[in-house]
Amino acid sequence: MLSLFWHELRMRRMLLIGWGSGLLVFFSVYLAFYPALPAEMRNLDLQAIELYRAFGNLSMATFEGYIGSTIFHFFSVLIGVLAIVTGTGVLAGEEDAGTLELQMALPLTRRQLVTAKVLELAAIALAVLTMAGIAAALVFLAIRSQLTTNLDAGDLFRAVIAHWPLVFLFQMISLWLGTVTPSRRVALALATVVLVVSFLGYNLVGMSPDLEWLQPLSPFHYRPSTPDALDGGPAASDLLVLSGAALVFYLLAIVSFEQRDVTVGAWLWTRLVRRRVV
Repeated sequence: MLSLFWHELRMRRMLLIGWGSGLLVFFSVYLAFYPALPAEMRNLDLQAIELYRAFGNLSMATFEGYIGSTIFHFFSVLIGVLAIVTGTGVLAGEEDAGTLELQMALPLTRRQLVTAKVLELAAIALAVLTMAGIAAALVFLAIRSQLTTNLDAGDLFRAVIAHWPLVFLFQMISLWLGTVTPSRRVALALATVVLVVSFLGYNLVGMSPDLEWLQPLSPFHYRPSTPDALDGGPAASDLLVLSGAALVFYLLAIVSFEQRDVTVGAWLWTRLVRRRVV
């Protein structure tokens, strides 16, 4: 299982380099942009503009507010895209490519195969976030003299790494969808819907006091983007919720994959229906 794990990571090294480079550009642009903001822009009440309210509690008055509500706000969506791309890329993507059958010929049970993929996804997420955290810390050090903030480079690095449970949860959701849908294309489409609805739904229901109770249903409710999380680290309860949800979808992926007819390209329940008919 470990041999397969290391082989898979080597095969996806270009993905790591590509995402690491892209997030370096992201942080370079967004962090370097803040010192150049005019005072009028920083004091602008974005919550008074209906369009911006749909994207959450955006603030530019302080560097901490800008980091938490603007940079990390959109960063969480970017890494969500990473999660669904990688999550549907294993199992479902390999089944479409015709390589999954070869892996199933290895002396591994289906449960071990899924576990190897999960370890691979966890390592990919951690590696990309580590590169992003280093990039954010280096850019921060380059502009530190132009900022008024109590944060340091270590705080920024830890805040980036703290997004790992969020990425891992979306990876597990995508992995599970890949075990129940006919193809990666369908799984990716459904995972995209889950990501978009979770993000926009979380922000939209926050605009109505009567619907705010729905916000904890979204994974984005638990992301470490508040000023307290930036300074003191994410809340343990938030990490526990995200990790627990990821574990549930990991177990669902195991159960679904053990029932799947590989290379048939059908919904999981069609096999279950055929079994009942027979």
